[in-house]
Amino acid sequence: MALSLLLQWFIFYSILYLSNSQGQFYEVKPSDISALIGSNVTIPCIIAPPHGDVQWTKDGLALGYDRQLPAFPLWSIIGDENRGEFNFFIESLKLDDEGVYACEVSPYNDAPALKQIAHIRTLVRPERVQINDRLLSNEIPIVSMRYDEPIHQISCRVDGARPAAQIKWINESGVEFPATTRTFTQGRLFSTVSTLILTPSLSLHKNRFTCDVRHETLNNDSNKLRSSFDVEITSPPSIPFILGYPSNFYLINGSRLTLSCQSRGGHPLGRLSWYRLENNSEALNLIDNSFVIFYQQNITENNITMIMSPSDNNVTLSCHVTNSYLYSLGQRLQKNITLQVAFGPSSIQIRGNKPDINMSVTTLIEGTTRQFVCRTSSSNPRPIVVWKLDGHVITGDIDPLEEQGEYAGKTIQLVKTIGVDKELKEYHTKILSCEARNPETGHIVVDSTRLNIIYDATSIEMHGVTKDKIIKAGDTIIAECILTGGNPLGKIAWFKGDELIRSEYISETRGKYALSRVEFIASSLDDNLPLICKGQVANFPERVASFILNVVFLPAEMKIINSSILSNLFVGSDNLGEFECRTSMSNPQAKLTIIRQSNDGLKHSDIAYNTQSTYINGNNSIKFMLPRIDLSLHGNLLTCEATLDIDTPPLTKQVTYVLNVNHKPHFHNFDAYADVKENQPFNITLEASAYPMPITYTWFHPSGRQLFTDQSRIFINQGHLSLTSVQKNDLGIYRCIATNTYGSTEVNFTLNVLYGPIITRTRGYSISEAVMPGSSITLLCVIDANPIDLNNIRWFKNNEELSLMNSGIQWEKRIEGNEASLIGKSIRKEDAGQYACEINNQYGNNRATIPLVVQYPPEIDRNDLSRSKAATDSDRLLTAELHCYISAVPRPTVSWFKDNQPLFLSSKYRSVLNERIISPSFSPKLLFDGVLYVYNVTKPDYGIYQCKAENTLGIDIIEITLTGLTVPDIPTQVRITNISHSSLLISWIPGFDGGSRQTFQIRYRPTTNDRYSYEDVPSNEQSFNLKNLQLASEYYISVRANNSYHLSEWTDEIKASTSRYLPSSPFYPFTTSNPQPRFSFTVIVIVAVFGLFILLINIVLISLFVMKRRRSNITSDNSSTTGTNETEANTVDIFQPIPSNLFFDRPYSSTTNAYPFNTYQKYEEDDVKRPFVPSYSSATLTRLTPNHNRLWPQDDISSYLALDTSIRTRACSPYAAKGRFSPYDNVRLHHYSPSSVNNSLVTYKSFKDGVDNTTITHGCIRAELV
Repeated sequence: MALSLLLQWFIFYSILYLSNSQGQFYEVKPSDISALIGSNVTIPCIIAPPHGDVQWTKDGLALGYDRQLPAFPLWSIIGDENRGEFNFFIESLKLDDEGVYACEVSPYNDAPALKQIAHIRTLVRPERVQINDRLLSNEIPIVSMRYDEPIHQISCRVDGARPAAQIKWINESGVEFPATTRTFTQGRLFSTVSTLILTPSLSLHKNRFTCDVRHETLNNDSNKLRSSFDVEITSPPSIPFILGYPSNFYLINGSRLTLSCQSRGGHPLGRLSWYRLENNSEALNLIDNSFVIFYQQNITENNITMIMSPSDNNVTLSCHVTNSYLYSLGQRLQKNITLQVAFGPSSIQIRGNKPDINMSVTTLIEGTTRQFVCRTSSSNPRPIVVWKLDGHVITGDIDPLEEQGEYAGKTIQLVKTIGVDKELKEYHTKILSCEARNPETGHIVVDSTRLNIIYDATSIEMHGVTKDKIIKAGDTIIAECILTGGNPLGKIAWFKGDELIRSEYISETRGKYALSRVEFIASSLDDNLPLICKGQVANFPERVASFILNVVFLPAEMKIINSSILSNLFVGSDNLGEFECRTSMSNPQAKLTIIRQSNDGLKHSDIAYNTQSTYINGNNSIKFMLPRIDLSLHGNLLTCEATLDIDTPPLTKQVTYVLNVNHKPHFHNFDAYADVKENQPFNITLEASAYPMPITYTWFHPSGRQLFTDQSRIFINQGHLSLTSVQKNDLGIYRCIATNTYGSTEVNFTLNVLYGPIITRTRGYSISEAVMPGSSITLLCVIDANPIDLNNIRWFKNNEELSLMNSGIQWEKRIEGNEASLIGKSIRKEDAGQYACEINNQYGNNRATIPLVVQYPPEIDRNDLSRSKAATDSDRLLTAELHCYISAVPRPTVSWFKDNQPLFLSSKYRSVLNERIISPSFSPKLLFDGVLYVYNVTKPDYGIYQCKAENTLGIDIIEITLTGLTVPDIPTQVRITNISHSSLLISWIPGFDGGSRQTFQIRYRPTTNDRYSYEDVPSNEQSFNLKNLQLASEYYISVRANNSYHLSEWTDEIKASTSRYLPSSPFYPFTTSNPQPRFSFTVIVIVAVFGLFILLINIVLISLFVMKRRRSNITSDNSSTTGTNETEANTVDIFQPIPSNLFFDRPYSSTTNAYPFNTYQKYEEDDVKRPFVPSYSSATLTRLTPNHNRLWPQDDISSYLALDTSIRTRACSPYAAKGRFSPYDNVRLHHYSPSSVNNSLVTYKSFKDGVDNTTITHGCIRAELV
């Protein structure tokens, strides 16, 4: 034990010693590293502790002992320092990081220093490879080699690698080919170029070679870098040849030219391009480089089409061919042609003409000459140019001058001189034209100018003033000056003395003269002045005409000296003294006269003259005395008149003064009586004169009260009275008092109110007062009016004026006071009606109506033949109604008979008389509807009934036939009432309905087609609009009626045409869609279940009816309906529409007051003796006719289903009928399939003989006539 412990201590100290004796060492030494640029690199360095200080160096540069290197942020020392980990970490390696790195440890105790180096080598992966400097792409490049090349070199280049990459050439089989390789640096990276040398031969064609790049960074298949190319051996194509144009042929301008360029052979086939070589130019302009390759013929073709134009003349078109072979040599093959285009001159111009003006005008002056030069644009060949004057050819001065023109054409210049051979005046307004024509194309161009020659006028004349004409001051002088001839027409100016006056200038080209009119008012200042007109044409000499004015004028000033005395006179004044009237100068001297004009307008010569007229220094005067002053002189006019007795009438001028004499008011004359219409305004003004002023007015009403202005209807302003609305109580005498400082005066006037006529009362004869025929009557109107004249009264009957002798009846007018009467004798029924009396005056009119009703015997309406018929099915508990329309006054009594035997009220018969009111307006007739109800109609009830209407004046009888249900009558009066471009509006008058509600059907077809179409008219309609017809087409149209019994015959066809004109609106719908009703699934299920239930009940009932009928047929095969007015045709198909009154009661009629009684119906044995036809469910028919329209209302469960147009247009349509399927055509549908189609076959089946002539066909609808 002690020995073992001692051994353990020995081993421990031995190990400790040995460890201290070895010193410090690397557990992991740094090693060389190669890494890609951008990657993170760690150089390991782990030193076994204990050890000295550790630092790293790069290329001998010490980096320090800090584990973070601030100078190199991407470098750091990583690892656990306690465990001796000093690993050097480089983040994102760069080229600059390449170098020698050393991990150095300083000495520790007796252990020496440590240093271990490591090399970092940076690697750069090559990213691209290029064949012949082409960029790498997804498509394999093709390297073209000419077949005749001795060798062909292909280079492969790899850039941006470190270290330099290696290149190997291999083919598709993996065989490696030798090549020359060279490497060069690009900065710190390397580029490698390898050149492969091949000898071209056909064996190399389409071989593939690959340039494979080898590099230590490309170490797997995923990042291999290589590029391949395919070898193409090329050969040249043939020289191209051009088809489509002979070189010696002229192409017409505007024509179309198609050229085809073709080239044969070559590998690859050539690419053709068209080029254009302009005249005098070496530049090639590409026209078209599209081409078509025909591989089987080994041909390439390029076609171009051109529209010839002048610019194409002498143009060279070149067709070039090239391919890879030629391209590699920088060559191309070509074929050229030169075009010759014939084109006329595009324009011709006379020098000086503006090209944008249709007809230019050239102005020339008489006495000169003018040379015209005409020049054409370029033309090929040379154009023929001539001069024309008003369309006639004239010769030019010299031969045409030819010059080289645009587009290698020729231009021509032609000269013509005007004014040498004859006067220019003869060329005036003529058209000079220059015309050029191309002899090859016939193209003609013309330029023209209208010649306008300027020449002088021949004379000038003045009109309107003569020496014998007296010109008075104030007269309007109108003078005209005519300048004859000249072009342009001359200008005229007017002068009065030296003053230019305004004038009106008129040019008259047809008369070849210019006219100027002057108009001015003569004044005294114009006396002895010359009136001058001057005319001139252009720059020709001026022409003059003149006249000396002699103006007669009155004195400009006139006055009476001391005239202020005349306005303040007093009665009895005798010492007023002498007055003088003085005037200014006149021509000639005026004669002075003093005139007094009294207030009545009369002139008096009671003025005493002290001296006669004197004329001194241009002033004229006369002295006079006034007569004795009295009131009659007030308001008189005292006039001093100057007279020139040189004309008839003589010229006069006056100065007037008013004589004022002081006095009290005096009213002027006025109308003392006024008529005014009631409710109209009234105005009156009373004027009084007095001196001195002012005057005050006072108004009084006829009632005596003073009138003042109010806000309602009275307005007073001095002597003016205004009533805004005159009433009857305004009638009477009004007073007006005028007052001034000298006294007052009173006057009166009367106001009469007028109004239009009013008819206050009338008397006539209404229904309750109807007169007997042959009696006398008096129609009365009482009238109130102001003024009133009953002779103006007019009498009317039914809005037509009545003559005194009317249809043999003598009428008498009578007037008594304000009553007007019309008396008639021997009155007849025809005299009944609505009478009216009408009266008017100038203020209005009035009219009142007066009834006159005359009794007359019953009259039964026989206009509608259908009213003599009635029809009701028998033995079904039905009620028949027989109507008898009667007119009578007074009310008649109605009796009914059958077979001349009277019918009495019972459970079988009931009679009702209802009054008919057709219009709310007055009628002198009473209209009645006599109705006989026959209950529970049986066959014995059929027969002839008589309706007897009777009143106090007479009797009328009509027969009405009651039968069983029958065919309705044919409609009548079918006509077209409106026409459009796509529709026809048809109307008709229905006939007897056969005892059941009737509807109508329209049949129509184009005149060019035998196939009919049908339209079902809605119930209660007597017109229908046929739509969707063709424009401007003729149609044949007919109508027939249908009831629950059967069909009427068709009416005669009428022909009608749609309009040929479309309406003005620019938009029309091209399609129409009928929205289909949608129902919920629940509703469909309920309807289907209900329909199935009804179908089962019908099957059971029909089975029972058939069995009963068969039993009946065994016992009797010859049943008859004799005596019931029913025929064999009375049996109808059970597919016919159910009568409208089968399940529904007859509706209540408000016009007849007739209430239905028991209308329950049943079918007896005879009613089911009709052919049985299997029915089909609505679902089956719906599948057959997806878009069918129901002929009858939805409530008629057994109604027909009309076939849709889609079925009519199928291939099997001949099996139905020529035209649309219609329930009225008795067509029954079957849904088995035809095996063949006969286009002429229409099949029918007779229910009488049971013969079936149909053919079984597949996929069609079978139709049978029933």
